[in-house]
Amino acid sequence: MSHTGPDSRSRPPTSEAATTREQERSVLERHRVLWRKKPALSRVYAVWFERLLADIPHGERVLEVGAGPGFFSQHAHSARPDLSWLASDYLFVPGNQLVADALHLPLRDASVGAVVGCDILHHLVQPGSFLSESARVLRPGGTLVLLEPWMTHLSYPVYRFMHHEDCHSPVDIWRPFDVDSSGSKLAFDGNSAIPWSMIRRLTTEDWRQLGLQAPQVTLCNAFAYLLSLGFRNGNLLPSLTLARALMLLDRWLQPAAGWLGMRATLRWLKSPAATSAAAPVHPRAVAGR
Repeated sequence: MSHTGPDSRSRPPTSEAATTREQERSVLERHRVLWRKKPALSRVYAVWFERLLADIPHGERVLEVGAGPGFFSQHAHSARPDLSWLASDYLFVPGNQLVADALHLPLRDASVGAVVGCDILHHLVQPGSFLSESARVLRPGGTLVLLEPWMTHLSYPVYRFMHHEDCHSPVDIWRPFDVDSSGSKLAFDGNSAIPWSMIRRLTTEDWRQLGLQAPQVTLCNAFAYLLSLGFRNGNLLPSLTLARALMLLDRWLQPAAGWLGMRATLRWLKSPAATSAAAPVHPRAVAGR
């Protein structure tokens, strides 16, 4: 759902960039159409939005990265009017407040209390740069909270064989994609295993060098989401009644999310040792861990 751009330091040539942006805008428009056609989809995401919002203290200034069509910000404005919400995306999207590359956030150091996003990390050419940028713009004690795919016994075959995105543990978690000669890729190209791989491999010291404390991981079941078919044509949830029943099943089976979960909320606090300068991306190869 979210939309994050390529590294702005190495963009494609102008004509190619224009074509790429048009492709990405068409994906955003398709997401809007499906969101309207599938009321169960917004119900499913509302549960996940609430999980993310629960980690944000009252009255905070919040930066949403990869806001895309604005579904999360619309929910947040209704559910948490106490928050000062700044929705950003790589493309100009009506309703968002900021056009920004997630790897180079145009905000001052220590200027927000929370950075949030849905389905961001596993799309980024340099996920470590995004994490260190998030730490830079967070105030001391600030929170980074993301919703991302997660690998379990159930989710891996689904993501690996039934999902349109790639799913494998990357050799280099700092640069997980084989990009083109310009160093870019389509913003919606993803690898669902990236968040799981990073969190399995990185140590507390690695996170500290990125400016963050080690993350807290909370797994989420997603049976209702699976039957909704997500942002694809078609829908196996013919009624909201069935959607609600499956969402209850998601909650009832929460103790088994370690085997059955599809998603995870990932929560980092800014490291007390982090300086106002952006933390360097960890240079060490960690593929062997």
